Amino acid sequence: MISSSRRAPRAIAAAAIAASLAATAPGPAAATDLDALRARAQRLGDEVTVLEHRLEELRDRQRALEGEIATVTRDIGALELTRRDAGAAERAAEEAFIADAVEIYKSGSSMGNLDLILSARNVSDLELFLAVGGAAARRAEEMLRRAARERERAEEAQLRLDERKQRLISSQQRVAAVTTDIEETLARRRATLRRLAEEIERLERQARRAAAAAADPAGAFDRLLSGGGKPLRGIPDGYTSTGVSFEGIASWYGPGFEGNPTASGAIFDPSKLTAASKELPLGTWLYVEHEGRGVVVLVNDRGPYIDGRILDLSQAAAETIGITGLGWVYAEILVKR
Repeated sequence: MISSSRRAPRAIAAAAIAASLAATAPGPAAATDLDALRARAQRLGDEVTVLEHRLEELRDRQRALEGEIATVTRDIGALELTRRDAGAAERAAEEAFIADAVEIYKSGSSMGNLDLILSARNVSDLELFLAVGGAAARRAEEMLRRAARERERAEEAQLRLDERKQRLISSQQRVAAVTTDIEETLARRRATLRRLAEEIERLERQARRAAAAAADPAGAFDRLLSGGGKPLRGIPDGYTSTGVSFEGIASWYGPGFEGNPTASGAIFDPSKLTAASKELPLGTWLYVEHEGRGVVVLVNDRGPYIDGRILDLSQAAAETIGITGLGWVYAEILVKR
């Protein structure tokens, strides 16, 4: 029995020797419309990429518009406070103006009488009734006009911001509509691309099966991998040992993998006598023995991917030599005569 520390160098050496012995597998046959489907899938994939980039740009634009709307909304709120303050200042200036006018009248200035002043309906009427000449009255009048201008400027600025906000909201709605259209188009394109990929995969499997049938029209290779379900007692006729062997823990796989392509391109069939190896070249023949029961398998896949395991046998191969979970096996590289 070989220790685990010595198995790795021997496995590498076995892989190197097997590489020179493995036969070249036939290339996959092309289905009639496989190339056309691949070209269509490529064009559709390019469209999906363009749409994804456009969608990202639109989402960036949406985020920018949301930021602008938030800024304008804050500015409108600030201007509302400014407008209120200006209105309050205007009312205060108006009251001061009226109070100054009354004081001027009381002081005896010849600017009309109190009854006339009190009959004024608004500040404009009051200005007509009064001939205010005093410096205090002029200052009060200037304060009133300045407060009115401030209020008007605040109202105009607020109106402009309101209009800008409405334009931004309209732009946001248009961008959102375009974004929705592109999202729906992208979803349809992706679904179509998935269906195309599935169809291409199906045709590729079909082409591989056709190529295998063309290379072995009598089905001799398929029958060879099918075996008879009976364990062997040594290397059978038709094979020659290379003298390269190794041993270790083997596992098996089957359920859930049936119908999937193997690393060699062949479709995995758990009823065939095959095996997966991380190191041995695809196409390598092995004689695998467990507790005196042997089987010849073809390496056509990669694995196992768990440390400490050297082979992953197909379900049929594992059952032939009595492995139901894990088992210690002796493996020898063969050349088919």
